Amino acid sequence: MKIRTGLRAGAAVMALTAPAAADTQINGLQQMMLFRSFIQDDALCETAVVDGRAMITGANATSGAAACPDAFAWAQFVNAVSDEFWTWGIDQTIWPEEPWPLCTAEITANCCDPNAAVDPAAQPANCPVYRADYDPISPLPATPNGTPSGEVVSHNGLNEDDNIDPGRLLRDLELELVFRNRAMTDYIYRNDLYSREGLGSRNRAQNAALKDGNVGAAHSLEVRFPLDATMVKVDFLHQDIMLARELIMDTGGPVPNNPEYPYLTVYLDGDGDADQVPGFYYVVAMTNASKDLPTWHWYAMEHVANAGRCDYIGCNDSFGYTANGAAQAGANFGDHYVPPAIMLNNDKTEDNDPLFATGGTYLPADTGEQMTEALAMLFEGTGVGAAPQDPDPRVISADDPAWKNYYLKGTQSSFTTVGGVPTGMGATVTEGGFVNSASCTTCHSQAAADMNGTTTKVGVGATWRPNLLGYAQVAMGTPSMDWFYQTGLVDGGPGMAATQIDFVWGILNAACQSPAGSHGQCDSYPDAPTVIRATGSGE
Repeated sequence: MKIRTGLRAGAAVMALTAPAAADTQINGLQQMMLFRSFIQDDALCETAVVDGRAMITGANATSGAAACPDAFAWAQFVNAVSDEFWTWGIDQTIWPEEPWPLCTAEITANCCDPNAAVDPAAQPANCPVYRADYDPISPLPATPNGTPSGEVVSHNGLNEDDNIDPGRLLRDLELELVFRNRAMTDYIYRNDLYSREGLGSRNRAQNAALKDGNVGAAHSLEVRFPLDATMVKVDFLHQDIMLARELIMDTGGPVPNNPEYPYLTVYLDGDGDADQVPGFYYVVAMTNASKDLPTWHWYAMEHVANAGRCDYIGCNDSFGYTANGAAQAGANFGDHYVPPAIMLNNDKTEDNDPLFATGGTYLPADTGEQMTEALAMLFEGTGVGAAPQDPDPRVISADDPAWKNYYLKGTQSSFTTVGGVPTGMGATVTEGGFVNSASCTTCHSQAAADMNGTTTKVGVGATWRPNLLGYAQVAMGTPSMDWFYQTGLVDGGPGMAATQIDFVWGILNAACQSPAGSHGQCDSYPDAPTVIRATGSGE
C-alpha cells in the first residue's frame, strides 16, 4: 500500500518545484494570491522560553498577538501542548446534558457552586467540569460524525479521479473535540453560560435594562472572557478512515502511520454511550484561539502530509518555517508563503485561465519548507516533541516527536486588513468543503443567544449562498449589526435581538435545566443571570 503523495493524476500542473522558464509570466490566479499572502509578523518579532513558557519578547512583548500573530501562534501552540490541553474541559463536560442552576441563597439543593471544594473522586454530572481536577480523568468520547464504512470512505466525489476537496469528505467523518482551559471553563461556569436559562436570562436582562433607560447596565451584561482564556479544537480521524484514504500505512510499528511524517495517535475507548466507535484515532488538524485580542487570536495547524493542505488559500507562516517562494513558475511569493497548486491548462484550450490543482500533498521536498531556528528553540525550550519516538501510541504525550509534523496554516486576528480586505482562515478538514471562504473571526462573531437561550444563526457562520460543492458559503469580513441589534425592539429604540457570547460557539451544546436536557424553549427564565465571583476576588 502506498501513501497518498501526488497531485491528481493526468492534470497539467504548475508544480511547486518546476523551474521557471525565462518567459514565464505571473498568471491571474497567482496575482489573486496577493490577498492571501500578507506578511503577518512585524520584522522585530522575537521569542524566548522563560521558565518553560514560550512568549513574545523584545519590542513587541506587550502586543504579541497583534504585532506578531504567527510567532504568537507557535508560542501558544507549544504552551498548550506543554499544559497537556487534552486534559482540559471539553464541550461535553462544560455544557452538561442535564444542567443544574447555580446555587443562590434561594437555591441550595441540586445546584452548582463553583466555589465548592472539588472532590477528585466524584466528578459531577450536572455542573461544568474541568477534567484535570478529577482522578481518574474522564475519558474522551469516541463519537465521530460518521461511522467508518468501506462504501463511505472510498468515496472521492463525482468520479474516482475527482479530488476537488479531500477535506470535504473527511469533515463528514471526523471526530471533533474542543478543549477549553481552566480560565475559559471557569468563566462559563461562574457567569451562568452553561444552560439555556442562563443564556436567555442575560439577553432578557439587557433588554429590560434598556427599557428602564439603564444603558450602562445593558453594557455590563456583555460577555467578555478573560485574556487568558484559550481553546484548542482538534480534528481526529478513525484508523479505518486513515487507511482507506491512504493517509497512513502499515509500517511494522505498533500502529499504522505515515512512515516519513507520523501523525499523533490516541486510543479512545469512548465514554460508554451506545454510539461510540472505539479504536485508534489520528490528529489531522487543529484550530486554536486565545482571548488576547477583542476578536480573539486564531490559528490553524495542519499535518504536513494532509491531502490538499495548501489548496485554495495557500499556507502562510512568517515565523516557524521558510519556504521556497519561487518554487512555482511565474511568481515569487517570498519565503513565508506556500501558494496553492495550479493547473496550467484545463480540458479545453491552452489559452484558458489557470485553475487550482487540488487534492495533492505539499511536502517539504516540494515546498522547500524548513523549520526556523527560532521555532526549533521553542520546541527545545518547552520540551515539546523531545522524545526520539512516540512513547505510547495509545495516549497523547507532550514529548511525542510527531508534534513537529504539524505546520501553521495561517493566523487571523481581525475581520479585515487595514486596507479593507476581508481576512480568512480555514483548515482542509475543519472547514472541508468551504475552506476558500472560511473566516474564524466572522463565523464565531455570530455566536449569540436570544431571549430563549437559542442561537440565532442556524448555519453557524453560513450565508444563503451555496458553493460549488453544495456547502453554504460562510460570511467573511465585518459582522453585520443586524445579527445582534434590532431597531424598535425596546419602546421604539434599539434592542438586543441576540446577545453575543464573545465568539464561543460551544453554546450550541447548552440545554435547559427544565425540562431537563431540552434544547428547545425552557419552562422559565430568571430575570437576570446569576454570577458567582471567586472566593476572595474582592468583587
